Order: sequence, then C-alpha cells, then structure tokens
Amino acid sequence: MNRRIILSPDAEADIASAIAWYQRIELSWGSRFKTDTRATLRRIAKFPYQFPLIEGAVRRARLKWFRYAILFSLEKEGVFVQAVVHDRRDDSIWKNRGRL
Repeated sequence: MNRRIILSPDAEADIASAIAWYQRIELSWGSRFKTDTRATLRRIAKFPYQFPLIEGAVRRARLKWFRYAILFSLEKEGVFVQAVVHDRRDDSIWKNRGRL
C-alpha cells in the first residue's frame, strides 16, 4: 500500500536548496539529487516501517547516493516529511520545526 507523501514547506525548501547547491558544483548533480530524493520518497511511501525511529515518532530514511536523510512521521493523512537534511547538520535544524 502506497501512502500519500506530504512535504512540509520546510522540506520543499530543503530539497530546492540542495538541488541548487549541487547544480552550482556540477549541473548533473542537481538532477541526480532530485532523482535520489524521489526514489527514497517512493520507498518511504511503500514501506515506511522499514526506516528506523530516531526520536519519538520521527523516522529517518537515508538517500542512497547523497549524505542526506529524509525525516518523516506517519500520520493519518499519510507520510509527513518535515525535513531533508545533510547528515552533518545539527539535529536542532529539524527539531525546532513544528509538527515533529
């Protein structure tokens, strides 16, 4: 069963920022990041429980080719994605956002 993916405005901004960053380094990397993110979101929609709980109801799904993680929780409406962050970012980045 595929669950509906709901991206928070912050998560959308995280993705757009990362794509822009990688495109400045190498144009093709931006599209690769987007592809990797979409593939991970599809895995989350299909098998959300395969990803570990990291704090409370928050789960972490790591991208395959980039050092980023998608932080999400399962809600009645579907999968709520709060953040898409680099592994080296401080946890306070996503913890200070609402809903998680």
